[in-house]
Amino acid sequence: MEKKPSEQLEDFLEFAKVCQEMYQISFSYVGDEDKRLQDLLHTLEFTDNKYDLHNEALKLWNSRRVRREHKDTAKMYEAFAQYFMSPSGQKFLNELRQLLDKQRKAEQYLEGHREYRKRFPPDGR
Repeated sequence: MEKKPSEQLEDFLEFAKVCQEMYQISFSYVGDEDKRLQDLLHTLEFTDNKYDLHNEALKLWNSRRVRREHKDTAKMYEAFAQYFMSPSGQKFLNELRQLLDKQRKAEQYLEGHREYRKRFPPDGR
């Protein structure tokens, strides 16, 4: 069965929300990994044991890999997220929410019980 227009609009509004969330979460993780980088570099700097050095280098390698994944995710959602977070994007989303409310009311009316009521009384006046 085909989705109703209100369901399709809900899907789009959910997409806008997910774009913003994914961007913000991923951007935050990139920042966390940047902070972690300094800890790892200092650990490498002060490590004398080659086995510990190897283990720390693996942590550094993994941190950079994780950072890259989150940076790529942030980049994937960046344009949408920045638009949806801008004043014009917020205005657009608010207008879509208002449109969604109107559409739901129209669909409820069309799907509900409808009956015709005569405009004139039965005596013809």
